[in-house]
Amino acid sequence: MTDRRADTGGHAVGEQSVPATHHGGEELRRALGLRTVVSTSTGLAFAAVEYLAAAGLVVYVAGDSAWIAIGVAGLLALLAWGFFGELNAMFPTAAAIRLYMKRSMNDRSALTITFTYMTTIVLVIAADAFIVGTALTHAFSEPSWVAALWILGLLGAAVASNLRGVRIAGGLQDVATYLVLAATLVVGVAALAKSHHALRFPLSPLHGHSPASFIEAVALGVFLFSAFEWVTTSAEEVRHPAHIHRGMLIAIGALFVVTSLVATSMSHVLDHQQLKSAYPQLLLGRAAFGQAGLWLMAVVTAMTALNTFNGGFITASRFVYGTAREGSLPRQLAALNDRAVPWVPVVGLGALSLAVALVVALTHSWQVLVAVGAGLEAMIYAVAALCTLRLRRRAPEHPRPFRVRGIAVLGVAGLVIFSVLALVASLSVDGSFNPAPLIIIAVCAAISASYVLFVLPKVQAAEARRRAATGRRRPPRAVPVDPGTGDVPPAGA
Repeated sequence: MTDRRADTGGHAVGEQSVPATHHGGEELRRALGLRTVVSTSTGLAFAAVEYLAAAGLVVYVAGDSAWIAIGVAGLLALLAWGFFGELNAMFPTAAAIRLYMKRSMNDRSALTITFTYMTTIVLVIAADAFIVGTALTHAFSEPSWVAALWILGLLGAAVASNLRGVRIAGGLQDVATYLVLAATLVVGVAALAKSHHALRFPLSPLHGHSPASFIEAVALGVFLFSAFEWVTTSAEEVRHPAHIHRGMLIAIGALFVVTSLVATSMSHVLDHQQLKSAYPQLLLGRAAFGQAGLWLMAVVTAMTALNTFNGGFITASRFVYGTAREGSLPRQLAALNDRAVPWVPVVGLGALSLAVALVVALTHSWQVLVAVGAGLEAMIYAVAALCTLRLRRRAPEHPRPFRVRGIAVLGVAGLVIFSVLALVASLSVDGSFNPAPLIIIAVCAAISASYVLFVLPKVQAAEARRRAATGRRRPPRAVPVDPGTGDVPPAGA
């Protein structure tokens, strides 16, 4: 029988339990509510690149029917939500992705895939930083080199807020995400209202277009939802584990509404040349409210950077913390500051994101990085489907507070669909064949594999010596989870 308790550095994750948290030492703090889970999940997906992806999508369908392709993509996102919801409920820890892959496949393969996948966060942050910097320099009519200063300032603000603690970072995430969504909705509705024209073919996406074009639109639409699942790495900091799968579901709904409105309003009021620009959201704002609307969307674009950078640092740093805690990364990466923040990963991610963003600014290769991110996202969705299927067979008795129905059919469908999407995304850039994304993914995988094969044994040996010398700390008492709701009872209950 598969062991129902995973080694997470002293954290019980099976048996309907989650780790107790302590204020200090090596434990994270349970300080995040459902509101912040929703804002983190939504904000991670709704980056500045969302506007460019929405603008690019509309050319593949007729008239103002892009919302239909986005709706189909949303259904695929729901499929991925089911996989991640079940897996996270089984392993509600910061290193959940590490644990369910470890249980589903060879440990070396699992680590290689995991480390490769985590590069997505840095790549998306870097691409988004370039887009935001470009948009702001255009809005302020500044020379292009000023974009580097915008990138530095926004990344610095995200790092500083994260180091202040998860409550501060979560509060910033709430404000930034919800203001971005509200402002985008207002601008989209205003642009449609001011056009004084009826929608064109809102229910006929294939009018004058081929089914293949619609499939391409759906593939691009999937990217609009990508990264919503990164919030699962915050599982040890939510007040109730069930908030994770509930928050992801709400996020998918919010993303569908906002991105559908953005795509429809852009197709309705912008011409082909405007849709192909590097800042279509600024032009949409101008169509809605004139120059004031352009300035408004410039501010909104800057705020998308904050929620993307901030959310990315929250989730990626917690994964690094969890992986270092179990001994698969250097122990220094598990160090917490006096606000219970894994400060080394936060600072390291900020520095790495800045370096990659500056390279993107010099090479203008953001579209390649977006394709890499899309390919890696589709890949991890396929892996999640595979893990869900395998764990149903290998660990049928493991508690599942959240369970996907019809996994025999949905699991296979998800594995096939997302594998195809991963291949398509990694072989095309801006609608044209380009193997560069696949090559970058292969290089990242090779680096990850090299670490696993040659560096990891030394890290694990050093961790074993440290534990032998100091004596392994007794695991904290596991707090039972209500099997019906997945909630952690309040203190003293």
